[in-house]
Parts: sequence; structure tokens; C-alpha cells
Amino acid sequence: MSDADPREFRNALGQFATGVTVVTTTNEAGEPVGVTASSFNSVSLDPPLVLWSLAKTSNSMPAYQSSGGFNVHILASHQDSLSNTFARPSENNFADVNWKPCDSGHPVLPEYATLFRCETQYQYEGGDHVIFVGKVVEFETHNYPVLVFHGGKYADAKVKPKKPEINLPSVDVESGQYTEEFLLYLVSRAHFQSSYPIRKACYDVGMSEPEYFCLSLLSMNGSLSRDEIVSRLEHTGHHPDEEIFARLVRKNWVTDDTKAISISDIGREKFIQLLAQSKAMEEQLTKYFTDDEIDGAKAFLKKLITITGQDIPELW
Repeated sequence: MSDADPREFRNALGQFATGVTVVTTTNEAGEPVGVTASSFNSVSLDPPLVLWSLAKTSNSMPAYQSSGGFNVHILASHQDSLSNTFARPSENNFADVNWKPCDSGHPVLPEYATLFRCETQYQYEGGDHVIFVGKVVEFETHNYPVLVFHGGKYADAKVKPKKPEINLPSVDVESGQYTEEFLLYLVSRAHFQSSYPIRKACYDVGMSEPEYFCLSLLSMNGSLSRDEIVSRLEHTGHHPDEEIFARLVRKNWVTDDTKAISISDIGREKFIQLLAQSKAMEEQLTKYFTDDEIDGAKAFLKKLITITGQDIPELW
């Protein structure tokens, strides 16, 4: 057993993985105050009580001691930079952070895995820290993976999947039935649902799916002949015919010099508009997954594309 050397003791405590929170309040001048804390914990369900602790040397201590309440934000896995912002001593951590006041006037951050709005009930001496106990008056939860701190570093919390008690087949060919465990069903449904907002956006600007695929292909590859465009898009089920080419020209989305078709400035502007919407949707979706999950999903899909695309021409 080691003696209580402060550095070694801190390292030993670091073996216990904790969530990461930002706790906010207001000072006597009504200005926002916030600190990063990993000492958050539950105390009681009835009444609903939580606690966290703050170093006595913190410049923010007077605000938390006198404000009468605080908001605890459990951070999502993509919010490590926000954690760093509030972990650094600063006169104004909120300089580049969007926030709004709650009913009590204390800051609420725009994103979080969970928010607990609290009224301060007790303050206890805890060595070189003060322990704050708050009564939860309101809470809100989002289905984001949470940010974890372990061994002095950020980490992602990954839920272990529960193994089914009975391993039933995902496809029953004899009865013509399949379950939600059928891989190709999951891939197809994920594609259909995730692509729906872009299909709707195309419809709103008067663009058909074959037209969108053409503009996408030309934007990535430059000028192509009609035969090459059809060849590359044939497997998608949205390859263009002569009417599609004619519509693209009439809308001034492409130019056609008989030898090759090129995307026009107007067509590129339309495509960039839709691409920006796709990118924004991707950024919103990825908040629900850890970095490892995203990397694993990309690796799986790339491998699936390679295996199933032996006789399919490259799009880009």
C-alpha cells in the first residue's frame, strides 16, 4: 500500500472513470460563471439531490456560495473542447459560448447529454474543497453518448450490448420473414431514412434524384460524356435518359457541347446548397455516436462497398 502522496493519490483516483460536467451559476453582478467538474454524483432520489465539489482556491467560489443555485450539464462525448474551456481559469469563459438564462437566471448551455437545474441545499467543508448539495428542480436528457474522464484523459463510454437469451435466425426463408437483425434490411433502412431529408430538399428546389446524381457526379469528376454518366450511375437506379439531360440543360444546371457535359455555375451553386445541408445533417447525427463508433461504421461500410462493388464502376 502507498502512503498518501498527493500526486500518487491523484493518479490512483484517476483510475475511477467519471463523467464530465460543466456547472454554471451567476455572480452578484448577474454575470455568468462556469467551471468543469468531474466530482458530480447523485445523493438521493426522494428528494432528488445531487452533489459536486469545488476547490476552495477557485476564483468562482464566492459565486457558487451566494447564488442560491446552479445548473449541472453532463457533457456529451463531442464536447471535450467545451470541457477544456471551462477547466481553464479565465475572467470570462463564456466569451465564445452561446448560452441562455434559465428561470433562475443561471446559464444554460445550448448542448448537453443531461441538464440538472438545482437549488443549493447544503454546503459542506470537504478538506481543500467545498461540497455543494443541490435539490433538482428540473432536468432534461438527450440520447448523446457521454464524455468520460479516466487516467487523466478523456474517453468515450461504450455500452456493452446485451446478448439475446435465444439466438433466433435473422431470416426465415421458408416463411418469408425476417427480423430487425437482418443486416441488409438495416443497411437499406438506414440509407432510406438518412437520405430522406436530402431527397425532400431536392424536391423543394425542383430537382429530381437522377438530376441530383448527375450534378453530384459532374461536381466530383468534371466534364463527362453522356455514355460515361449513364455507365457510372446505372447501378443506382437513377441514371439519366435523354429527357433528364434535356431538363438539366433547360434549367441551366449543365452545359452540353455535344462531346461532354459539364456542371454550370448555377448547377454547382444548387449542388453546394444541398451538399451543405447533407454536411449539417452529418454533424448533427454524429453527436449521437462516439468517435470509435463512427470510425467502426465507416470501416464496415467501406469494406461492404468493396465486397459488393466488384463489377460496379467507381462514381468518383
